[in-house]
Amino acid sequence: MAKSNKKTKSSSRKKTLGLRIFIVVVAALLALGVVIIPIRSNIRSSAEESGESITVRSFETGKLADAVSEAADGTDYNFIKNVAVLSGTLNADDFAAFASIPNLEILELAGTETEDGIIPENALTSKNQLSFVSLPKNTVEIGSNAFSSNRKLVKITMPDSVTKIDDYAFASCEALENFPISEKVEYIGAGAFQDCKAITEFVIPYGITEIYPDTFSKCGFESISIGPNVEKIGAGVFADCNSLKTIYSYAEEAPALDGDVFRNVSADIHCYPDSEESYQSWKLQNMTVTGDLTGEYEAPEEAAEETAAAETVSDTEADEADDESAEAEITETEAAETEAETEDTEAAPASAEAGESNSGISVGIVIVIVIMAMIIAVLATILVMNSKKNKQ
Repeated sequence: MAKSNKKTKSSSRKKTLGLRIFIVVVAALLALGVVIIPIRSNIRSSAEESGESITVRSFETGKLADAVSEAADGTDYNFIKNVAVLSGTLNADDFAAFASIPNLEILELAGTETEDGIIPENALTSKNQLSFVSLPKNTVEIGSNAFSSNRKLVKITMPDSVTKIDDYAFASCEALENFPISEKVEYIGAGAFQDCKAITEFVIPYGITEIYPDTFSKCGFESISIGPNVEKIGAGVFADCNSLKTIYSYAEEAPALDGDVFRNVSADIHCYPDSEESYQSWKLQNMTVTGDLTGEYEAPEEAAEETAAAETVSDTEADEADDESAEAEITETEAAETEAETEDTEAAPASAEAGESNSGISVGIVIVIVIMAMIIAVLATILVMNSKKNKQ
């Protein structure tokens, strides 16, 4: 009987010791979890903030996705923010390759060409973080919806070879400023710049004969110059441009107006004295017409400078494709300039995202701590009860 009691007590002591060891291990894991989770979160957050830059020197048409993967060298695509492609010819499949980089901010294509000189329709739509793009050096046509709904796109550079901007190409690019329109542009499609709130002035190129419906509706224009060859302005072209106060019209005869061209707009129209009488239909749309325009139509110098800058970047990248240090310097400089330009635009969203991220991390930590604390409490209770039984 005594031997049996000794065995029972020995067995209980072993169980109690095992429980104590298990509780210590769980407590240690709990402490490690509390320390490690924030550290890992900070490391991840730091990586996301700094971002990664990758450079593709060349690629085979249609296989840019493979070249990007090779250049990324295992980097998580979520961390990639800057991509520079130095040479090669892009087709629709190659533009689709950028869809797999969700946080892309800067895209440099000035050293490349695009197939048939066309940026395909829907090429780079709704890239939530995209702020800067330089277009391929042979671009002639920008397809429908090519860059629409890029709400953080601030700056775009393009060659002066562009002649056609298709329907809704830049619609809802709310942050886009000072679009570098070329004098060679002969066609701007319907809704091409609809809801571009940050563009404060615009010059309709010399070659444009018709402005199609809703092209500039809801834009942030304060002033606009209408080229001398415009003969017709479609429905709703300047509708809801609430900041538009000054229009310079260089046409010898007032362009014909469709319905609601100036809906919710009240502006001063400056035309040539000899053509003032032809603007009677404009006066009926709550416009004030003054025949005080002097001088000839001229393209803005800023647009020409933007085009020259794009060509310079293109030539430099092509010449220095084998010079890694020069290439990095160009990328970092443009990245710094673009980040400075977009700082105000992105500050609020960035803070919101950071808050959401931290909130998610905090909730995860609390859940882990609560679960492990409950386990420790249960095990401690069992240990105490076993201890009391052993005493009895």
